[in-house]
Amino acid sequence: MATSPTLERSVSPLQGSASQARKPSRLGRIPLLCIVFGVGLATFVGTDRAWILLVLTAAMGLGADGILRSHPRADFHTIADTAPYLFVPVLFTMSAGLFLEDVILGYWQIPAVAGASVLMGAALYAEHVSIEPEHPTFPLARFILNVVTYLTAFGFYAVVYGFDVDLVPAAFTVGMVSMLLSIEVFREAEADPIRALVFAAVIGVILGEARWVLYFIPLEGFLAGVFLLLIFYLTTGVISHYLTEHLDRTVLMEFALVTAVGLAIVVGGRVLA
Repeated sequence: MATSPTLERSVSPLQGSASQARKPSRLGRIPLLCIVFGVGLATFVGTDRAWILLVLTAAMGLGADGILRSHPRADFHTIADTAPYLFVPVLFTMSAGLFLEDVILGYWQIPAVAGASVLMGAALYAEHVSIEPEHPTFPLARFILNVVTYLTAFGFYAVVYGFDVDLVPAAFTVGMVSMLLSIEVFREAEADPIRALVFAAVIGVILGEARWVLYFIPLEGFLAGVFLLLIFYLTTGVISHYLTEHLDRTVLMEFALVTAVGLAIVVGGRVLA
């Protein structure tokens, strides 16, 4: 018996929905990926072998890419589609490894690695949720991603001083990392990827120049990292609110207050040092 066109049209959407529902989700693999992250991070911190951190960074990038592609509403075809979502997991892996290896010693390494693993899990889940702006927990996901982004930036800024990197590569590293992390901040605010990339590049240039200027200012270690983080927070925050048309006098006052408090901490720390 021939099937009527009307019946065919009514069945096709159901078939499409069923096919979408059968799409395997890898969200449940986040805990496993966090365990891999924790073991790899602990191994690197304990042995100080650079290749371990490189392998771990690549593994986290591949794992995060697989989780993102499994989202039911994801429309990712190439690495260029998922790349904006991978900057935080990949850079956080490198930042956490270098920062903990440089700063944390002894038995403090265990809780530090555990805390970093929890942050990685929160970041992966938040990246997965951020694909769907209509998700009920989308605002919380964006907040988590912003927090992890700023922590990642601070880790790199502090490590640049901790490892005594020369001025030119230090300025380049700070600028490049700031640019890539800015893409995460602007991802929600700017739909045009080219325009977002331009704004992110501006942030990178500003932070690279700031690192260059700090060469002539007597700031080192954490204080210098906090100063660079203040610049990163202020510039990305103002531009993000401008892009979303939420930039008003109240917002500017909030940023000015945070900046003033941060500068007071930097100046106070320098005086007491």
